[in-house]
Parts: sequence; structure tokens; C-alpha cells
Amino acid sequence: MPGFVPKLLLLVLLIPVFAAAEEIRCASVPDVVVRSVFHDSVDEVCQAADKALDYLARLKLLQKRTIFIDITEEPIVNQGLHAYGRYDSRSDRIELMSYAAIRRNLPRPMMYGEPFDDVHFTGAIAHEVAHAVMQQNLKTELISPSPQEYLAHATQMAVLPDARRTKILRELAVDPWVSGDAISDVYLGIEPNKFAAKSYQHLTALADPAAFVAILLNAKWFYIYVP
Repeated sequence: MPGFVPKLLLLVLLIPVFAAAEEIRCASVPDVVVRSVFHDSVDEVCQAADKALDYLARLKLLQKRTIFIDITEEPIVNQGLHAYGRYDSRSDRIELMSYAAIRRNLPRPMMYGEPFDDVHFTGAIAHEVAHAVMQQNLKTELISPSPQEYLAHATQMAVLPDARRTKILRELAVDPWVSGDAISDVYLGIEPNKFAAKSYQHLTALADPAAFVAILLNAKWFYIYVP
């Protein structure tokens, strides 16, 4: 997806030094701790994390330990790819560019085919929180990008305002995954935005979405066949 790097890159341990950064525990979600030099983005990060955790809880996916979010003012780059944020499973921390840093460092930041704005910043935070919570609930040691990104994108889209999400889905113009489809790393790499739209629409159409999330948590291959 634009702005995010594949899971294999997300696993790279690359946490920068934060000079004079202070750890702030979110008032609304005490098990989320934000580390930032500038405090102006902390409330927004906490609110977005709260929205993501609420959505995941409705999928019976619960946070099991503190989530740490490091806010950086520097670009996040892996192998020439810019990322707004990433979850590092080794350190069990999220690294996230501040909204000001994204606007300052990236010439034309985009998300889902739209210019990146504060609404998409909320979505980007929710995306990384979903990665962290999913890691806390995995039933297998290794997991490929597609099941992770399925849930992260579904969460990201879920926290968007209804009108904005509807507009994005209309413009992407894809159907949800259907029975027999392979949710694959290949499609994720080729069409990340459409992958996101198909995943959100599929999950929200299910009678029992939590049951499908349980399948994601047990995924061991580079694809998942839709039942």
C-alpha cells in the first residue's frame, strides 16, 4: 500500500534515537504509551488508537499488553520506500511519523488514491495498532503479509468517517473477496489499494467476522483461500 512497507520490511529492527522524548500514557486507553518530543500530536494518536482497539474488540481481538508508539519527526525509509508508520515485532513497538513530519518531508503524500490528510493520519495510526494487536494474538510463529494487511486495512478503513470511506470504496470500484478467492501477497503487492477495499468489504459483510479473524491468526502461507 502507498505509505506502508511489506511485512518483511516491517520486521526490520530500526528504531531511531528520540532526543528528549517523553513517554505519555493515553488517558482514554492507559495501555497505550506514546513517546514524542512534541506533544501536539499525542491526543490525536491516543484517540486513533482508542478507535482501532474498539473496532478490534468487536472482532474479539483484544489487546494483551501495552502498545508503545514512538512518534518521529524524521522520514521512515526502508530500501528506498517511504512509510508513514510501521510495527516492529522484535521490539514490539510502533514507529510513526508525526502528521507535521509527513507533510514536511513527503512531497505528495497519498492514501487510497487521495491526498493524505488528518483523516488518513487517524487511519494510518489504526493500521499500525491493528498490526500490534494481531501480533499479540497470533496462533502461529510466522505469518505472511497478506493476512496481516487484510486486518490492518480493514481496521484502517473502519475508523474513517462513513462519507469518506464510501467515497474511497466507490472510486476503487472493486467487489469484496468471495468464496474460493485467494487473498494473496501477490495481489497485495500489485494492487494494495484494491486489496484494502476488498478486505474491508469482505470482513464487514460476514455474518461472523470474528471467525474469519481466527483463520487469519492461524495463517501460515502466502495466501488464504476464502471459505
